[in-house]
Amino acid sequence: MKMELSSSLLNKKALSLLIFMVSIFFAVDLQASKLELIKEKSFQVKPGGGLQVEASGADVKIMSWDKEEVHVKIFGNERAREKMRFEIEQAENGVRVLVKKRSSWSFFEWGGYDVKIEAMVPKNYNPGITTSGGDISVYSLTGRFELKTSGGDVSSKDTNGELMVRTSGGDITLTNHNGNSDISTSGGDIRTIKMNGNLRASTSGGDVDVDCSNGKVSVGTSGGDVTVSYSGDGRGIKATTSGGDIRIKVPADIKAKVDLETHGGEIDCNFNNSKNSKVKRGEFHAEFNGGGELLYCSTSGGDIIITEK
Repeated sequence: MKMELSSSLLNKKALSLLIFMVSIFFAVDLQASKLELIKEKSFQVKPGGGLQVEASGADVKIMSWDKEEVHVKIFGNERAREKMRFEIEQAENGVRVLVKKRSSWSFFEWGGYDVKIEAMVPKNYNPGITTSGGDISVYSLTGRFELKTSGGDVSSKDTNGELMVRTSGGDITLTNHNGNSDISTSGGDIRTIKMNGNLRASTSGGDVDVDCSNGKVSVGTSGGDVTVSYSGDGRGIKATTSGGDIRIKVPADIKAKVDLETHGGEIDCNFNNSKNSKVKRGEFHAEFNGGGELLYCSTSGGDIIITEK
């Protein structure tokens, strides 16, 4: 009887704690939904400078305009205004933005901090963005890009220049980028559309779907599928996955040395001008149009399909 009573009390306490926690999170969500302008500054700058952003959990959006000016706005909710510090200042070679917590937070202060940073910069500018958990987006900009987030998504559109992207868990989507790119995510998907230049892309668990041209391509995933649609002269393609399928589309006139291997799936090579040197279960070795740079595909358990465009 005592044991049943004790168990009942424990269950009631657990339920009360659960209700209390849920009420806190609902209150946090209500506060997070109301964003107001916290800080705003403009600086006259020269094209080719840099915008450095360091933020705790903020979304960051960068866009270009025709002015030789950097204009930064920081939006946040009331909890962010109370517990975080915001700095926008002109640096030696551009503008620096800092959004950080004022002091250590207790457990009951966790969550509910919503911050967004928006910046307009000259069309030729260099963004260096680091945020601990927010999304990053960049539009219509030429420069050198270093974009890092601990858990958010990263996207870009109509950009030119050297591009480096790192996210610990989000997706990466790049549209119409011209220049060499080095991108990776620890768990999200990677997608590129109309990318021109060398591409290195990797994810630890998501899918890779790239549309690229005129560059050396190296893409891989530890668990998803890989799809590559390539245009232009062949400068080398490497595609690997530990468990998914690999699908490659290349021009009919591409010159390549081809090595394909799968340890558990099938290989289907629909390429007309192919001179096969070795074909057996799980392996395919050939030359397309007399040979050229290496086209290498490897999967531990999926299929490999090569087709002409």
